[in-house]
Amino acid sequence: MPRHVRFGIVGTGVGADFCARGFSALASDGRAKLVAVTSRSEEHAKEFARKWGLKLWYTDHMEMLQKADIDVVIINSPHYLHCQMALDAVELGKNFLVDKPIAINLKEADTMIDAAKRGGVKLGVILQSRFDPVYKRIKEATEQGKFGRLILGDAIVKWYRTQEYYERSPWRGCWATEGGGALINQAIHTLDLLVWIMGSPKCLWAQMDTVAHKIDVEDLAIAAIRFNNNALGVVQGSTAIYPGFPTRLEIHGTNGTAIVEGEVLKKWVIVGEEEESAEQIKEGLKSWSRPESMPAVNHASLIMDFAQAILEDRAPHVDGIEGRRSLELVKAIYKSSFTNSRVDFPFKE
Repeated sequence: MPRHVRFGIVGTGVGADFCARGFSALASDGRAKLVAVTSRSEEHAKEFARKWGLKLWYTDHMEMLQKADIDVVIINSPHYLHCQMALDAVELGKNFLVDKPIAINLKEADTMIDAAKRGGVKLGVILQSRFDPVYKRIKEATEQGKFGRLILGDAIVKWYRTQEYYERSPWRGCWATEGGGALINQAIHTLDLLVWIMGSPKCLWAQMDTVAHKIDVEDLAIAAIRFNNNALGVVQGSTAIYPGFPTRLEIHGTNGTAIVEGEVLKKWVIVGEEEESAEQIKEGLKSWSRPESMPAVNHASLIMDFAQAILEDRAPHVDGIEGRRSLELVKAIYKSSFTNSRVDFPFKE
């Protein structure tokens, strides 16, 4: 059994930088090591390698897969490239960790999940918020019934992106390459937490629009959800709300409430227990509407879990099936808005 896991990364953008910072935090551990990078831009590949002390850099992901001595490839490419790069990794026997969303549609997600299973490799999805102590505490409390019967969950992501943000990366803002807009790119972490904590949806009704940008996809969306446990849910996702506000997740049960704003636990109230003061409540990561400003501690935890999954030959905590859940919710919201009708789960495109 190997004592450490060697990673190569595709891409040099914000997501890749987060991962590199996660590896930097794990440097003293030794079980997970970033050793190679690839970018279509030679300049970007060289600069990323220099910045993070990597000896190996490439301008083609296939060359890295074939030549670099790696166990895992982290796919931080534009959304529409996730599926093919994952299949390339499986073909060469490499485990792969893919940035959110797992793919641009459910067909591609299922193709990736099936390919990994047939190829005997591990598949993980970078939904790092599940490793944050704030959300883990809420998840554990709901499983223990501390909030009573869950009755309402709210996922609110009111961010702002300029027109230049979309024009700087032309793959953004297009159905064929981004797979959607504010929901699939910006809000998906909070949507993942919603279904992770509240459970699977039963049905939903949604509306969306493009109100502030010249793009093909949505920059504003809302949805009303009925979960399988009969709780209700509300989704608001946008990149059109100036100047941008902290993400917000609210979990309400018959016996209590937890509210997280900007990754900071703001409210923790349970019937029969003294309400926690501000000093007692963990502050969290203090994220507003610019996620690149956050520390990479949750990325480090996710990367270490994936490395341990390989070393222990188990499934990672956020595997392909788990990574698919938020994509299913996003695609169901799109379908409901397009058809102006209720959509039932499980959802098939």
